[in-house]
Amino acid sequence: MLDRIVDKCIEYDMEIIAEKTKTMHIGRDTETLTITVGNAVFEQVQIRIEKARQEFWESKELLRRKVGLNTKKRILSCHTFSVLNHGCEAWTYSKTVQKKIKTFEMWGFRRLLKVPWTEKKTNKEIIQMADVGERRLQQLNKRRLRYADMP
Repeated sequence: MLDRIVDKCIEYDMEIIAEKTKTMHIGRDTETLTITVGNAVFEQVQIRIEKARQEFWESKELLRRKVGLNTKKRILSCHTFSVLNHGCEAWTYSKTVQKKIKTFEMWGFRRLLKVPWTEKKTNKEIIQMADVGERRLQQLNKRRLRYADMP
């Protein structure tokens, strides 16, 4: 969303001064949000990935039990990826951000399937083993477009 504002400012020959830009914090959570102008990588993405990783480890007892793969995928999606999704509409999807999201997704599936790193499985093999339909990055892009009212 900030990118759209920056584009309009450029169109009207205006400039956003980051030092004068103010934000309003709503809610009880005291996490920090860094707003940057341009295509800089957000600190927010890394914070979200770490929070999602922490949520994964908190729900690992559910994933260790003898439940089916579909149930484990739903737990992963519900508990872990939903934490990652928070605030994704405002992110700038640079190549480094996309790589971080893909890496975290593969990390989650490898842990879910209990594939050790010594097996040297490719990401395509892991995706086939997990039987994943739509990748996380595609879902985040759809969510971002819905937020911007673009079908």
